[in-house]
Amino acid sequence: MEDMTAAVDGAPPVGGTVSAGERRAPTRGERWSGVLLMRSGPLAAGVLLAVALAALLLVPVGLWRPVVAAPVILVGLAVAWRVALLVPALPTPPVGGAAHGAPAWAGLVSLAAALGHLGWAAATHAEHVILRRDAGSYALYAQWIATRAHLPVDARLDAFGGSAALADRAFTLASPAYYQVVHGSGTEASADVVPQFLLGAPAWLSVGYWLGDWTGLLVAPAVLGGAAVLAAAGLTARLVGPRWAPVAAVALAVAQPVLHASRSTYSEPAALLLVLAAASVLVDATSVRAATRVPAEGSVEVPAEASAQAPFPVPVGASARALGFVAGAFAGLAGLVRVDALREVALLLPVAAVLAVRRHPAAGPLAAGALGGITLSGLAAVWLSRPYLGSIAGSLLPLVGITVVLGVGSAVTVRIHRRRAGSGAADGAADPAGSGTGDGAADRGGPSWSRRLPEITAGLVVGAGAALASRPLWQTVHQSPDDPGSRYVAGLQRGLGLPVDGARTYAEHSVQWVSWWTGPVALLLALGTYAVLAGRAVSWLRRRREDVPGWLGPAVVAFGSTVLTLYRPGITPDHPWADRRLVPVVLPAVVIAATAAVAWLTPSARDLVRGRGAAPRTVLAARAVAVAGVVAVVLPALLATWPVATDRTERGQLAAVRTVCRSLGPRDAVLVLDNRGRNEWPQVIRGVCDRPVAVIAAWRESDEAAAATRIAGRIAAAGYRPVLLETTDPARLAALGLDPVHIVSLRTTEDQRLLVRRPDGVAGLTVEVWTAAWTGG
Repeated sequence: MEDMTAAVDGAPPVGGTVSAGERRAPTRGERWSGVLLMRSGPLAAGVLLAVALAALLLVPVGLWRPVVAAPVILVGLAVAWRVALLVPALPTPPVGGAAHGAPAWAGLVSLAAALGHLGWAAATHAEHVILRRDAGSYALYAQWIATRAHLPVDARLDAFGGSAALADRAFTLASPAYYQVVHGSGTEASADVVPQFLLGAPAWLSVGYWLGDWTGLLVAPAVLGGAAVLAAAGLTARLVGPRWAPVAAVALAVAQPVLHASRSTYSEPAALLLVLAAASVLVDATSVRAATRVPAEGSVEVPAEASAQAPFPVPVGASARALGFVAGAFAGLAGLVRVDALREVALLLPVAAVLAVRRHPAAGPLAAGALGGITLSGLAAVWLSRPYLGSIAGSLLPLVGITVVLGVGSAVTVRIHRRRAGSGAADGAADPAGSGTGDGAADRGGPSWSRRLPEITAGLVVGAGAALASRPLWQTVHQSPDDPGSRYVAGLQRGLGLPVDGARTYAEHSVQWVSWWTGPVALLLALGTYAVLAGRAVSWLRRRREDVPGWLGPAVVAFGSTVLTLYRPGITPDHPWADRRLVPVVLPAVVIAATAAVAWLTPSARDLVRGRGAAPRTVLAARAVAVAGVVAVVLPALLATWPVATDRTERGQLAAVRTVCRSLGPRDAVLVLDNRGRNEWPQVIRGVCDRPVAVIAAWRESDEAAAATRIAGRIAAAGYRPVLLETTDPARLAALGLDPVHIVSLRTTEDQRLLVRRPDGVAGLTVEVWTAAWTGG
């Protein structure tokens, strides 16, 4: 918000004049702070993508080993460094405004927030390695590729009698988040185990495993979380002003959903970093031209006289085209860690179309980078995670369809506009809209209602927010009662004393979820910001000759993605687990927009009292509003997080896993009996213990003893010792004539599982394991 930055940082509004005395070179502290805020986010995103792309190249061919991966990653790091150097090293001042850099204190406070978030998340990291939720799935996926170097996961079907085992309806290799994939049929059948999720996040976690074994893997998300906080500060510095960057950084750093994701092995910290980096570089791509008045072809060449006068020049040789491509690539390649990245790419396409209509040089590269990145991500997902894509096809295919419609519609719009512009030029009309020349006068033609479009659009934004917030009053959202999640939700409802309706998704309460962690005032401030920006965007579109505002792309994508996410969160609705859906887009969109509102209200309060009293009153009014606004943005997040800030969950699980592994002999093949054991242990035993494992699918077989006898017999015939594992009731082992041995008894904690209120603590968790060697009984 260029005019907002000017007002906050003390510069006159856009278009004002600046005396020569106001121009000065930035101090060393301002330069350091500027580099930190402007380049750290894109650089960190580049480092993450260097690892993810190297894994995409090496994992499928079984070469994901440190000695091979390190040189490939180093090449990627060199590219990431070069990309970061394309980014302006200092915030671009408003056109015609006074030159103000990034104060050293702004960079220091933002860095402290990032390091504090990183350190706290690492110190309180979870040990979720016994698979109960997605964090365990990611951890085990990462451990597999870190130690085995390839995908898919080896099924070791030979230990169970080969293809004959696949014909047994009571036998399965599958477990939650790990799919059994059968190749061929009959005696030629074979099988693999395919992890559920995408490769990007496990690749990053696996590097942590190489560097620090399990501890390195478990704290690796905290590193990304800290980098994402710094990236949020950089985006705020671009959009609101560097003096406001620490406010957004602190608010995001203390938000519990972000902290929860950073201290567990989730993909959200990686997705958050890539989204913020893409938005930051998009601001740079669209602002470079405005700040330097580059020629239409987009090369940022600052004239010598302008360079001498401008204290914060964009580096010579930086290109709007290159920055546009990088922004699109960051957004598209976020698909390596998160399927939902397709939504942001879809929303970027109309933004690219608007840039193309205005002849902005970043338009084509932005679309190319986004589409190229998401295409590569999609191919990787089909290649390595096809069963997962099939399981979410019901929500994924409509999103693909929306992307196609928006892409085609955007391309058609640009083509029609250019044809009309060409026709107008041929007829001797005035310079076409967006040619980059002229005075920027508003187009005042059309019916009277069209002149009210800015206000109408702002009202629609407010209406959308009100509709989402009021959904609990008029809507109860359901999914199919046959969905497996429905049984889980019904069980939670019974345990919590709620009316049992397992098909409920609780999606109508999604705005309330956000309010839990940000507070209602921040939500209202953010909604007001998006309403104002919507009106300004329409006003800008009605002007024929004016540079693209830097906030346009991030605002469109942030608001659109937030609305879609809140309308359909698409996640099991127990908290705090479900709150991670808010992390990649919703929370930063709310926090930065609320910070922008406070930044605008601060000088507005000063102007309001100006003329009503002495100068000290104006200063006092501005400071009072600033303090109240900062408190409204930061304090609710801090208070909501405080009850769970020191919680560290799943402690002792690593020791429990090691105990189970030590109990198994080198020729043991494990059969899991009970349903809970099927959920938690197969990939642990397969990946960490390095033993063959399968599940007795008792729900398919009425006679469990007969099924166990058949499968154990094939294991023994293959030269392995059958070992049965039970986690609920050792009497099941005794009923088979076996002698159960109590291997593990762990009392630990996990996050709560709440449906209708904010989490404020942890829940107890007991882990029990009994095993028994098959004796043929």
